Amino acid sequence: MNFSSAFKYPFRNFAKVMSIVLAMTIAFSVFFAMILNSYDWATLLAELFGHDLPGSSAGTLQPLGGTTIAGIVGLLLVAVVSGFWTSGYSVEVVRAVLREQEWMPAVDFGRNVKDGAYLFAASLAYWALFIALIVVLAVFGGLIGEIVEFARPVVAIGSIVCVTGAAFVMGWGYFVGMARFAAEGDHKASWRIWENMRFAWSNWQKGARLALYMIAFSIIYGIARQIVDGVFGGLMGANLFAGFTLSIIIYYIFNLMQHFSTQHLIAQYAEEIGLGGDRYNPGKDKVGVV
Repeated sequence: MNFSSAFKYPFRNFAKVMSIVLAMTIAFSVFFAMILNSYDWATLLAELFGHDLPGSSAGTLQPLGGTTIAGIVGLLLVAVVSGFWTSGYSVEVVRAVLREQEWMPAVDFGRNVKDGAYLFAASLAYWALFIALIVVLAVFGGLIGEIVEFARPVVAIGSIVCVTGAAFVMGWGYFVGMARFAAEGDHKASWRIWENMRFAWSNWQKGARLALYMIAFSIIYGIARQIVDGVFGGLMGANLFAGFTLSIIIYYIFNLMQHFSTQHLIAQYAEEIGLGGDRYNPGKDKVGVV
């Protein structure tokens, strides 16, 4: 895996990243403006916190109106749909990198959202398995601790090691499923949980390197975001709506840059463990084609 190549990927495609940031920011800002401008939030906050705030008028608290409710529902829908879209578009990014294309692919909104919904459902299966493991370890550890008191520290340490290892293997398994989805064009590949995790475990050294690179990206982009937040923090406090919009822009710029760098890494990881390349079937480029 080439860390530098993955890091440069979103910068090479900065115009595309910014167009995505702009679309998401507009969607969130429209509904936030509906919420902000259709209700006396200062009065509600004064009621909740027990003191008067600038612009509040005690005793005139009104019920939520239709515009406010529509804004809240719209904000939630944008959050869910944008999450599905980002996840589904990641499949296209991985697919493009597997094809050795360094330019981000075109957006197919409907297909991307559907792909993201498939991936989200698959991730729930991994989470369910992970939670079941924690429950089993907790019950087993409790029973052992009751029988042999001095074994409790050993059981606790062993459980932590098992949970940590399982988290990594399941995470790698999910990435293998995503990469197979991208390479083979069949969403069912992301659901082959045991097969994906076995494949991930057999390549655990490469998975460990992937995890280290992802942590490094998180640190680099996190520090950069904190610096930018600090520089523009004063502007955010001047106007609530302007501050919210600016914070959304900053959030999406750095989160999406980190996200697309990570997807480039996942594509490289997939190539190193034998996915993509000759296994890619252009005839199965659409979701659900068998």
